Amino acid sequence: MKFYDIKRQNNPKYQHCSPVRPRNPYDILIGVKDNQLKIKKYLLQLGFQPNLKGYSLLCRLIDYALDGGEILPLKYSGYRMLASEFGVDAASVEKDIQNAISSAWLRGNVDTLYREFGETLDENKGKPTNKQFVLTALERLYQIAL
Repeated sequence: MKFYDIKRQNNPKYQHCSPVRPRNPYDILIGVKDNQLKIKKYLLQLGFQPNLKGYSLLCRLIDYALDGGEILPLKYSGYRMLASEFGVDAASVEKDIQNAISSAWLRGNVDTLYREFGETLDENKGKPTNKQFVLTALERLYQIAL
């Protein structure tokens, strides 16, 4: 029995509650479509943080493209579609996705990131642009699906 179970078990205030379990990062994959499952699993393997808004925006953008939707040019098609769906500005969508990619590059598995995106890196910044990331991710996910 874990410490948090014992603490709750011995406190009468928590007798009616179920034991607390540590959060599994893959819990967010429960109850999603097959495409969404593959996308989220792929992004989590790259080191994306599910608590960032850009993560959910990227998942939706990639899912929309996999379903056959037109996302290019991103600024006029993809970002505006997401902006209307999420009720935010298109510039905010672009910045949130950029922030999620930057965060993954700082915290993610460097070997995996360079193996997947080594040829698409921006020479000045050391990470792919939003468009490069989305197109490369789509290409990889198509390969996984086949």
